[in-house]
Amino acid sequence: MVSQAPAYLTVQDMGRQGYRAAGVPRGGAMDRWSLAALNCLLGNARGAAGLEWALTGGAIEFRAAATIALGGADAVCSLGGAAVEPYRAVSVKRGDTLVVERITRGRFLYIAVATGIACESVLGSRSTYIAGGFGGIDGRRLKSGDTLDTGAARPRSRRHQVMDQLPQRLRFKPRNESIRVVTRSFVPDDVAGGWETQPYTVSAASDRTGYRLEGTPSADGASATSEPVCPGAIQLPPEGVPIVLMADAPTIGGYRILGSVVSADLGSLAQKLPGDIVRFEPISVRTAQAELRRCDDILFAITDWAG
Repeated sequence: MVSQAPAYLTVQDMGRQGYRAAGVPRGGAMDRWSLAALNCLLGNARGAAGLEWALTGGAIEFRAAATIALGGADAVCSLGGAAVEPYRAVSVKRGDTLVVERITRGRFLYIAVATGIACESVLGSRSTYIAGGFGGIDGRRLKSGDTLDTGAARPRSRRHQVMDQLPQRLRFKPRNESIRVVTRSFVPDDVAGGWETQPYTVSAASDRTGYRLEGTPSADGASATSEPVCPGAIQLPPEGVPIVLMADAPTIGGYRILGSVVSADLGSLAQKLPGDIVRFEPISVRTAQAELRRCDDILFAITDWAG
């Protein structure tokens, strides 16, 4: 049960696949790699639903025994007065309360539960899509008093009992130095204005739909013929400062598209706060594909380590 809801708390998984042609965004966790890593640690399917927590502290009371793991943003958390370390399988007894005092670094904290969160699936996903009013619990942020069920119980392996902490080498760490992008090869030079070499900061006017950046405007930002877009797409609106589309990105857009943040780094961008610096690093499609495979390999390695 959510005994004290933070300002933002929703159910998220890996999102809805195959409905973009019907205008339904993918949605899902903003930092997909962190949630997937926690699921692998607990023996869940990668796409199992968990909790996405942001902005303020709060508390969750457990009405049944469970095994949980926390990760993503750094946070000060406790269970029965004892500190909870990230990326560690933690046994919870009935009546225990998990307290999240505050997030100290990053934006989104994830809480995964062995067997996953078991709310209603809508279009193949339990992810909350607030703008559409569906998924999660009634398509909204969780509030104090809400209760959540978990999936059907199953035996856990010995590794889940010994409570080892996931090694640093198997964690997805936010990239602070740069966010890697693949630029669009046929964007004219006078349109982009060297956008990929400029430093930006994350605007306070950023949300799950897109992260608006602040910085020196690029030349000739303007509307363009509408075309399909996806999470990671970098748009240049008329004011000339890029917007990076995020998890709840629309399916079509009318701004110029400069390129895309690579899938491996979109979670790192998601963890940046308003005022944080963003620097882009152009890479090749081949390198981006290699990085995606590397992330996938890490998830397999976590599963092997936890098994």
